[in-house]
Amino acid sequence: MIRDDILDKDEIDKHIGEWYRLSIGQTVDQSDTFFRFVAVWVAFNAFYSSRMKKEYGDRKQVMAYARESDVIALHSKLLKEDQYYKDAVCVLKGQGVYNTSDKRLCSIDKIENLSQVAQCIYQVRCNLFHGGKAPTDLRDQSLVDASYIITSRIVEHALKIP
Repeated sequence: MIRDDILDKDEIDKHIGEWYRLSIGQTVDQSDTFFRFVAVWVAFNAFYSSRMKKEYGDRKQVMAYARESDVIALHSKLLKEDQYYKDAVCVLKGQGVYNTSDKRLCSIDKIENLSQVAQCIYQVRCNLFHGGKAPTDLRDQSLVDASYIITSRIVEHALKIP
């Protein structure tokens, strides 16, 4: 089966062009979910990397952070109390996230499994940062928006933002 979210070189080049045009000020909208996700990822990256120093590399640090008991408890609480958060997790579960480099699918079996959720968010981040997500693609918008909501809730909690 050929998936429309697995990109060839021409599609990646198109994405690169879109991102470049945005970088030089064409159609930049700071309310855009892609920009919000990039910004919250920078905050999240600084947070988890400062706490998971025993792990080497972003993926390992993200996964170690997702295994922390207080973060698991937060995830459970948010699933029960924050419908936007739960809906965002369900978007990732429903769509899955393909690794645009090796074509493997990252998926969530149970929304309660924070490690699987974190793995999917991290894959969205990797795809975005390595040219596999385009601001004009509706599926990409959905995955990035869901990842933004989940990541921002975790950062808000870490910073004790009400």
